[in-house]
Amino acid sequence: MTREAGVDVGAYLAAYELPASWRAVQEESGMNNTTRMIYAGDVRYVLRIYDNHQDSGIVELEHHLLKELQLAKLPFHVPQPVFSREGKTITVHQSGKLGALYHYIEGERSSPDNDSHIEGLGWATGMLAHALQRINVINKPLYEPYYEWEKTHFSVPNDRLRQLVNESELLNYHLDELEQLIGHRERLSELRTHFMKLPHQWIHGDLVFSNCLAAGDRIVGILDFEFCTKDIRVMELAVVLAEFPHDDTDEAVRRIGLLCQGYGSAAQLTREELHHLPDLIKLRMMDVFLHFAGRYESNLDAAEVWDKQIVRTSFVCGWVDRNRERLMELFLKFLL
Repeated sequence: MTREAGVDVGAYLAAYELPASWRAVQEESGMNNTTRMIYAGDVRYVLRIYDNHQDSGIVELEHHLLKELQLAKLPFHVPQPVFSREGKTITVHQSGKLGALYHYIEGERSSPDNDSHIEGLGWATGMLAHALQRINVINKPLYEPYYEWEKTHFSVPNDRLRQLVNESELLNYHLDELEQLIGHRERLSELRTHFMKLPHQWIHGDLVFSNCLAAGDRIVGILDFEFCTKDIRVMELAVVLAEFPHDDTDEAVRRIGLLCQGYGSAAQLTREELHHLPDLIKLRMMDVFLHFAGRYESNLDAAEVWDKQIVRTSFVCGWVDRNRERLMELFLKFLL
């Protein structure tokens, strides 16, 4: 079968040396891309079709970084692109959509409910940060650093956010939360010049549990390097930490301690970086919130999708402010 559910898998796979009896199975897909598991004889691959852009430069940079990381001999796997008959790692569909085939990495998605996975994700984050600091990449980053969020999300200024919320019966219930978020946005914007002075390097940019593979209690792989860019070094950790705020504050703080302990076993940060880490957690959430605001404005998502982001971002920003002192104790204990 070459086409299923509107996805022309065969057109992409025709570029590769695969047995004619290959089989495509829909197992997992993210919000940004379409993914199919490819069974070809005794070998498994992952076909990734890029849905959110048609810029080959982004994928070329991703593949260049992956090549450098293969040479770094990390203690876990990263995706390895498959070369086509023409010696390329990107295929282009007649629609203009880009695709890439990757060797399959054995493992299951890591879980925030497994203490070993939490500490292991911290360790893997530190190991990856150390490796990315040393790689030689001359390509110019294609994504702005997180602290340039106002450039990235210029289409959704505060007045437009208010308008979008007021126009929706569902979102209208979150006017108070929106105003709190606008306040956080303004305060974070004031910190931009401080963020810019922190150490910079290449980062993964979206290192969360769903992009991390485990086998038993061990972390064995990191996926999805599409959003790699040059940014603040500590931003890599801030992205992961944004996953943890929860109503059960003591449990959330305990898990954050495990993550920091794991990271600290692989890499260390400066006191200045740690000072800004709570605000960078909020910056990560604000970036996600504005990303989904833009998707809602462009009619790419229903109101329910942005509704969840408003609630979550408001909660996390408030949680970080309420628990800043406890967070700093952990950061200074494990990461300095």
